[in-house]
Amino acid sequence: MKRITFKIFIITTVCFIFVLECVHAEELDIVHVFGNVLARKDPDPYARVRKGGKLTEDIFVKTHGDSEIVFRNKDRIYKLYPYSVLKIKKKPVLIYGKLSQSASGEFYDLPFYFSPDPVQGKTMKVIVNIPEDSQIGGINISSAIKNDSGYSNKLTFYDVGNGIYRALTGFDVGAPPVKYRLTITVKSKNGDYSEIIYPFFLKSLNYGKGEVTLTEDMLALFADSEQKRKERKILAGILSKPGSQALWEDLFLYPVKEPVTNSAFGKKRIYYIENSNSFTRYHRGMDLKGGKGDPVFSANRGDVVFSDVRITTGNSVVIDHGLGVFSLYFHLDSTSVSIGDRVEKGEKIGEVGSTGIAEGNHLHWGIFVNGIYVDPSDWTKREF
Repeated sequence: MKRITFKIFIITTVCFIFVLECVHAEELDIVHVFGNVLARKDPDPYARVRKGGKLTEDIFVKTHGDSEIVFRNKDRIYKLYPYSVLKIKKKPVLIYGKLSQSASGEFYDLPFYFSPDPVQGKTMKVIVNIPEDSQIGGINISSAIKNDSGYSNKLTFYDVGNGIYRALTGFDVGAPPVKYRLTITVKSKNGDYSEIIYPFFLKSLNYGKGEVTLTEDMLALFADSEQKRKERKILAGILSKPGSQALWEDLFLYPVKEPVTNSAFGKKRIYYIENSNSFTRYHRGMDLKGGKGDPVFSANRGDVVFSDVRITTGNSVVIDHGLGVFSLYFHLDSTSVSIGDRVEKGEKIGEVGSTGIAEGNHLHWGIFVNGIYVDPSDWTKREF
């Protein structure tokens, strides 16, 4: 008899604990299910979700290409779109895909796309389309590209008209070719929002490599100094404050009349001292051939934000084209523009030279997009 009583006590206790867990856990009502939507709680396998059921805390919900689910948490209604996974919490956590929250139950399918495919050293544009008649007012867009190693690069979207918001970014030539996530969150004044998490892999690209043997005198040129640090800080400050209007038009021009490349963008340079590997740097610009005094032109329309002498780059000009896009012109023999000048595409801004740390006359031309140096030649072939 005692043995039976003990079993009943155990069973009662387990049931009581289960009830407590259910009371404290988040429960979300399933309003609508379309297609094959699956859910599971570790370590259980996925099972099909049915309309009228509930989703409890820590459950993973997964949709396929032909499915979606709408669920309610108190006064908020959520919609999980196709090809998505989320985890149920007090505020649902999107793992990847697209999730929208609405107080009214009316959802706006936030279209977005990016192009071209993400590649080391290349530029990428991201477009979000929010039609002006979509009833979404006072929006705020936040976005970033991240990876699991802690990398995070914030994207800034600019309203370019007709309900189109554009962000430009790039990938450093030395960025690891691993899995990244593009996140976009659009919030309105009434608290409604749409969230996108799009995973992708960064494609690697072999830009080649070169070797340079340094003498002790040459090595001294690379030594850091207080003045160099000051100059880097000044330039970084300028590049962190882009104009909010796109000033450029169509394709960029090469900034010299007959462009011939001395040293291509992205080349991995290995510097040796007395036959031992000293250090490695990527070439984050392109060197174009030119004779001393040859004219250098603005690659596109923009505002001159820097025109001065630097230790490493000599006579230098930086042009802000807006939306986080800058072009840089180094080692000039002379400059013919000043800070604040508005220059047009093809307008002369200086002359080819060898000032700063340079081996012979040439122009170092760079394009800087959203904090990253990218391949300038892409801007002469593709409109961003």
